[in-house]
Amino acid sequence: MSRLISKVKKDISRYGLLSRGDRVLIAVSGGPDSMALLHILYRLKETYALELFVAHYFHGLRQEAAKEACFVRKEAEKLGLPFILAGASVRQYARREKLSLEAAGRELRYRFFERLAEEYGLNRVALAHQADDLAEEVLLRFIRGAGRRGLAGIPVKRGGLFIRPLLLVSREEILNFLAEEKIPFVEDPSNKDPRFLRNKVRHLLIPFLEKHFHKRVKDCLKRTALLVAEEEEFLGCLALEGLQKYGRREENAFHLSVRGLKNTPLALRRRMYLEALKAIGVPLFRVRLSHLEQIENLLSGKTRGDVALPGGFIARREPGRLVFKKGLASAPAFREEIRGPGLYQLPTGVTVKVYLGLRDKAPASALLLDPQKACFPLTIRSPLPGDRIRVPGLGGRKKLKKIFWEKGLSHEARRSWPIIEKDGEVIAVANLVVAENFAPRGEEVLVLEFSPPGRPADSN
Repeated sequence: MSRLISKVKKDISRYGLLSRGDRVLIAVSGGPDSMALLHILYRLKETYALELFVAHYFHGLRQEAAKEACFVRKEAEKLGLPFILAGASVRQYARREKLSLEAAGRELRYRFFERLAEEYGLNRVALAHQADDLAEEVLLRFIRGAGRRGLAGIPVKRGGLFIRPLLLVSREEILNFLAEEKIPFVEDPSNKDPRFLRNKVRHLLIPFLEKHFHKRVKDCLKRTALLVAEEEEFLGCLALEGLQKYGRREENAFHLSVRGLKNTPLALRRRMYLEALKAIGVPLFRVRLSHLEQIENLLSGKTRGDVALPGGFIARREPGRLVFKKGLASAPAFREEIRGPGLYQLPTGVTVKVYLGLRDKAPASALLLDPQKACFPLTIRSPLPGDRIRVPGLGGRKKLKKIFWEKGLSHEARRSWPIIEKDGEVIAVANLVVAENFAPRGEEVLVLEFSPPGRPADSN
């Protein structure tokens, strides 16, 4: 067994990257790192009784991409391993999601690997990042202004699925191994393109630091990243405990207690936000410090309304809680004229039954108005910014926004909640409040019954 394979085996044991009988997907681009990973895990196949699968993501960004895919397929066949190929339009996805090509490609690749793991019952996905990648990533994130989580660089393992057995192995060691074992690989010409910031760090910044500051600067960066990663893992455990104590998952949303968050230190709060976002499928690759700061402003009250998050998700503050969820299309604005008794269908799907009746015969959930004051025509419409209503006993007008807040209505519900208007004045809010002087005084009442979508009102 070669020196490099022995070293990788020790790292696998040290970090618990593999267990006996694992079904492992190896992500192979055809470059030197991934080809070394493929052959090292193949050599360790019997030791761990592994079932190995080879996957290649076809990004189609370069002319050489098709040749690289064919090369990886042939190498997998030589080893007798199953080969899986997939791809998508990275350029189109990058334009649609407003991402760089690098970020778009990375996101699509990870989705591909996660989908394969689920479809084929795989419990490990092996990626070929190595020690030089780790050093470069730490410098890149430092330049961009990352926090502790960013400075942890590339984790040795993530989420129990992704593992990086070569993360503590240098590029030089990998190239020597390939040469000794006569293992072929392909070169990606974009790795030398100076237009990419990563290549500037690799070919300009690190050599400059090695020459003028510390000849083993990559080892120093690697050591720092591993120390920070260990502390980040501990912080992650605390964050998960905090989520169990102060949060709850509801379908595709995550709710966090405002009171609980305010009693939590800022650093731990931020990590709790990340874990909550991860739980509902927010792409954490795209979450920046600016997003976390906006969430903090929601918590403190400095920001109102929705905070847009990557992947079409939103954060918002509701009574007593912060909510992270998938953003929905805005409810349609509507305005329906009510010229007499009858059944009316609102664009939201709500059915309104309007009729004259007796107070003691009207349903308890119905809205009751004075038929003399609230004479036809009336208007039922969606709420507008600045809407107010004269609340009985208040001696003035109250914002509908505050009424919605006090009643605990969600933002989605507020946008389409029916408002009753007479001559330009708000006289009632469906099932919540009736304006001063419009409440019924006698036995005869104007009844408005609101039936939610899918439940038609009784026409009798």
